[in-house]
Amino acid sequence: MPYLPLSRLARFSLLTLFTFSVHATEPLPLPPEQIAQPYPKAQLTKLDSAKQLISDFEHHHYQLDKVASSHTLPSYFVENLPTDLNALPVEQKTSGFIRLLLPTIKAVNQQILTVRSEVERLAGKPKSDWTVQEQTWLDKLMLSYDVKSKDINDLLLQVDIIPTGMVLAQGIDESGWGTSHFAVQGNSLYGEHLPAHGGKFLTTPGGHVKVAAFDNLYAGTASYMHNLNTTRAYQELWKMRKQLRAQDDLNGYQLVAALSHYSTRGEAYVDNLRALIRHHKLDNFDNVTLEPNPSYLIRFNH
Repeated sequence: MPYLPLSRLARFSLLTLFTFSVHATEPLPLPPEQIAQPYPKAQLTKLDSAKQLISDFEHHHYQLDKVASSHTLPSYFVENLPTDLNALPVEQKTSGFIRLLLPTIKAVNQQILTVRSEVERLAGKPKSDWTVQEQTWLDKLMLSYDVKSKDINDLLLQVDIIPTGMVLAQGIDESGWGTSHFAVQGNSLYGEHLPAHGGKFLTTPGGHVKVAAFDNLYAGTASYMHNLNTTRAYQELWKMRKQLRAQDDLNGYQLVAALSHYSTRGEAYVDNLRALIRHHKLDNFDNVTLEPNPSYLIRFNH
């Protein structure tokens, strides 16, 4: 599980004082980890069990094979995890976990791409043509991503997506298919450590390890991606991602090779992620499009 340095946590707390919306008519985009209310307006459905979620998926014809073949994904947002995923038959548990997390991953990546597109737009015109608002927005983004060089190309190296298959594989591995205590109680699927004064957290028995906790699965996913995109230990990941993007071949199976520092298991961790991606065909969802309507919002009663 990765450690998020205290110095960066201090920067996070300072960043909460900022607002990225600088135009009354054309606000510049918020990075996903800064979005307080990430979900679209939709009627909230409250459920009590994983079995009810699977029934709801069936009712709305939300199936993974249909998503893979149509390249479209319903805006089916699940805020938190049920407590009883393990009670489901194995096939329902695995497909159910992928389905409940997939739209959230796509939404976070979509927001990262929106921010990246704006950075690319600014990079394509002379700095002298930037407005004060654009310069301020970019400066805050540089601070958020810890880009000390202030070079916009260095920023673009870091402001980029994490492939869907890679996110799913790490979420599966770190949370035990959404069944770990930290996942269920803290919406923490990716094993991020956090000091007590750095935000919400849960502790392991004995309180020796503090694990970050989040308000919802979107916030947890956004924080995990931001961690990968800002922690210097993952510079090799940034470079590999840039190369794969240039080859139009950005995918989780290849990019997880840069994750040997993420876990104490090292290369064995990478091998396990690749096995998950291959066996469950997790890279099949990289190019699906999130349909804006209709939107569904699910919350589990704990």
